[in-house]
Amino acid sequence: MPIKNRVKTGEVAVSKHVETQTAQVAVPIEKERVIIERKDVTERTAVTPGEARFESGEVARMEVYEEFANVQKETFVREEVSVRKEVEHDTVQAEEQIRREELDIDVEGKPNVNRGVNDRDINRGVDRV
Repeated sequence: MPIKNRVKTGEVAVSKHVETQTAQVAVPIEKERVIIERKDVTERTAVTPGEARFESGEVARMEVYEEFANVQKETFVREEVSVRKEVEHDTVQAEEQIRREELDIDVEGKPNVNRGVNDRDINRGVDRV
């Protein structure tokens, strides 16, 4: 009966590492700017005191806003990895020289010899005396 030996033929290691790269992202933003225009008046109209909309010493204030890009990163699952091992069954042909011992019986004359013939000897073709 053949004997099978289990031998380590290799090893697989699975690990991970992080790769970093710089990503360029276009983010539309708004910037406000104040435009002050001065126009010459073609038609001069007299203004009575108290009618003017902008009084002396008064300050007109206008708030100006600007947007800045605020990039926030989120983590997403890109792929799932499964590691498993499968056992494949196969039959291989092995060839080896085998030996067995046989009895050599020399008989001279006609002695009464019981050779212990059994079914196995008959199947192998051993002659009976």
